Amino acid sequence: MTTNSGPADPAWFNEQLATEVGASLCRHLTRVARSGRTPLANIRHEHAKPEKEFLLLYVKGIPSKYTTLGLLIRPFREFCRTCIITEEEINTLVSMDIDSFSGQPDTTERRDFFRTLNYLIPACLKEAGFEIVREEEAEGVTISLARKIARAIHSGYLREINRQASGTTGKKVIRVAEFDDLPDEIRESNISHAIHIPTKLLAIGYRIRPVRKGYKAKALHLDDEEVETMARVEHLRWSWEKRLNGWTYGRARDERHKRHPNLVPYEELTGDEKEKDRELVRLVPGILSDIRYEAYPVSSEHTDRLAYALKPRSSIHKLLMDANDLSAGISLLAGNSPEIMEKLRSIDDRIRLTINEVEGSYNYARYIQDAFLPGDLDIRVCFTDSFVLFEPRDIVSGDFYLFSRREGKVTFGLADCTGHGIPAALISTIGYGILDQAVNVLKIDDPSETIAYLYSGIHMFLRKDSRESGISDDMTIVLCRFDPVSMRLNYAGAGNAIFYVTDGKISENLSEKLSESQLRNDSYGFTTKTLQLNTNDMLYICSDGFADQFGGGSRRRYGWTRLREYLLEISSHPMAEQGDMLFEELERWRGEKDENQTDDITVIGIRV
Repeated sequence: MTTNSGPADPAWFNEQLATEVGASLCRHLTRVARSGRTPLANIRHEHAKPEKEFLLLYVKGIPSKYTTLGLLIRPFREFCRTCIITEEEINTLVSMDIDSFSGQPDTTERRDFFRTLNYLIPACLKEAGFEIVREEEAEGVTISLARKIARAIHSGYLREINRQASGTTGKKVIRVAEFDDLPDEIRESNISHAIHIPTKLLAIGYRIRPVRKGYKAKALHLDDEEVETMARVEHLRWSWEKRLNGWTYGRARDERHKRHPNLVPYEELTGDEKEKDRELVRLVPGILSDIRYEAYPVSSEHTDRLAYALKPRSSIHKLLMDANDLSAGISLLAGNSPEIMEKLRSIDDRIRLTINEVEGSYNYARYIQDAFLPGDLDIRVCFTDSFVLFEPRDIVSGDFYLFSRREGKVTFGLADCTGHGIPAALISTIGYGILDQAVNVLKIDDPSETIAYLYSGIHMFLRKDSRESGISDDMTIVLCRFDPVSMRLNYAGAGNAIFYVTDGKISENLSEKLSESQLRNDSYGFTTKTLQLNTNDMLYICSDGFADQFGGGSRRRYGWTRLREYLLEISSHPMAEQGDMLFEELERWRGEKDENQTDDITVIGIRV
């Protein structure tokens, strides 16, 4: 057995503090056990050690684990900042625990146990006088500033209450406590909300500063994507505030036992609950105006380590961030000249307007593309245990996929149109229409014949003779037809990859390379092959985007060999979790050198 504790542990995290936090963790676990979840007996069963001994060993590894994620543990005075730890980071911490305390099977129950521990740790540290923060979040955000923001929020609330009362009951004014007279728990909750307003803005690439005398504050306009990102962070903040105060998940709200049904990931909230978080976010520009502060853009280096930040993935996002960086740099050079600053703001606003118009067009094109691609429900009808990782490079994608169930058999496939962006997306729209016609209207069952029909239709549409040299406007594709009764898979295609996992082993790429010769005649040179599958076997179909992504320490392509090995490594996990792990691996690979996404990326995983 190994632990994460070691030389990386800070000097203040001594044996006495570890014992104190371990005892607190034991108390919290006992409370959770009374609810019927995560009994302490699991510790004895899983680790064959008394619970106190195990928990002390576990607690000693906390600092180094948190350091890996960029989380800082430090003492606090007066007020404990609410930590912001994402569900993805919790999953990473759980995986670290599984690796550290090896010797037992990696079961769902064991992961749930470690997940419970990781949810409880921040509250235990709070009881010991410590808080968990990120340096980026805490930079320049003081308790005094948080109190100032909290007072402004409460004053606005009082004004609104009195305005509504005046409008409905004449001159009657409803008495609401002033900020300093609020109960401690409510006042601290208000400060927690206030202190994370800069955090939510940092998540979309902004910091805040006082408006200089004689200058006009720059207006902050939040688009839908920014509002959604900030709403996610607000829900994270609220969730951890509850956990820090001893709340756990429960199907119904229970004040006495501190259980709440909304202690779930943001995606699992109802529409009404999500809208509450969005409404809080939409108030932020007005709050900044009330305290005479403004938001200003910062470079991506300030947000790179924030797991919840809005990442500039497309070239349009990158262009907008570069324009923000340039504007910030010129602002520093402009000094104290209101005339230059006003001119700069005017130019900056025009640049942002133009970029936003282009991005709006891209977003509408993405809406059209989303409308014809199969949705989650369509895919689950075909394969209940599956995932689709779909990451366009430039908002819209040249990759497209098809899932169709007919007469008990499933046809599915993945195509990658040459190029990316709008041109490739246009070809993908045409290609999807022709492929859908072949499968669902003409009912061509043989994969190679279906692909031949697709290529013929594409070339006819583009007025291209199949004898012409070059495949610059073609596509790579893998198309499969699966019979659940016989467990037989027929497949054809070239260019894209198809991997097959069975008995803990993964095949080589079963697809072929696309060559000029395959376009030489009406059959296009594709042949249908057959694979006999077994229950719980897995299939992975990939375009070349993931394998061709640059990154890593030496800026190299990820590569097919590395992707194949990683797919085998994660194949024991549930399929939905595999999709998340692939995305995290992609972000890790890109993030080491802040690489742009080089191509559209699609990976489909299916357990039969």
